[in-house]
Amino acid sequence: MKKYYFIAAGGSIGALLRYGFKTSAAFLPTTDYLLNSSFDILVINLFGCILLGTLNAVFSKTERISPPLKLGVTTGFVGAFTTFSTFCKESLDLLDAGYISTFSYYVAASIILGIVAVYIGHQIGHRVVHPIGQAIVSQFSFDYN
Repeated sequence: MKKYYFIAAGGSIGALLRYGFKTSAAFLPTTDYLLNSSFDILVINLFGCILLGTLNAVFSKTERISPPLKLGVTTGFVGAFTTFSTFCKESLDLLDAGYISTFSYYVAASIILGIVAVYIGHQIGHRVVHPIGQAIVSQFSFDYN
């Protein structure tokens, strides 16, 4: 039962953070709301891919973090922060508005760059974050449980 609370808490934070990013500032310097909205979702999803790759790499190397906490952070927070349904909606909106080439680039960039971003995050987790975490744990005998 504990895992559901962690997932719900992480999901709430992730959804609110995504909404905050999407409504606060446009990442693309244009006045076209549809293009801004689609690009914002692309940036949010790519950042989430890097974050998920990093977290999965770190979590795969340690048993010190509880499984409910791992689920809360990955499935809850990252899952709610990034969203496939919003990507699909934004893609369809671009297509409906007649932005056919932008639609094509958006879908291709989301998929290809998303996979690349997860890989980059995975490498960051294995090569940077995990060694730093190990050094901290060994220096201070800090336990994540």
